[in-house]
Amino acid sequence: MEGFLNLRGTAVPVVSLSRMFRLPELPYTLYAPIIVLRGANCSVGFLVDQVNQVVSVAAEGSLTVPKKHSFNDCAEAELVVTGRVVHVLSPERLFLEKQQQCLSEFQVMEQHRLQDLEVSRL
Repeated sequence: MEGFLNLRGTAVPVVSLSRMFRLPELPYTLYAPIIVLRGANCSVGFLVDQVNQVVSVAAEGSLTVPKKHSFNDCAEAELVVTGRVVHVLSPERLFLEKQQQCLSEFQVMEQHRLQDLEVSRL
């Protein structure tokens, strides 16, 4: 985990995808892109090297990835975008249960800190 992002008063944990997947890490800049995903359990921000494009894809435009073909079955679909195969990752399955629990606990602590900061400003 890289830290937290204050998103409209909500503490959102930020995770580096490069570190998570053990890829070479680039130095971060002031404008490093963070993709925020809102899930059923909590929101999480993913620090990425770059964003090439944002696309909307119909469910029928993707191929389901068979079970046991990715770690924790986190890759749930594949699709082709401008001639390249892109894997669609499931935010709910990117973390193991223990990792998700730790992120949730840290998020609760940071949310309390944010609230304390707001109270001290008044």
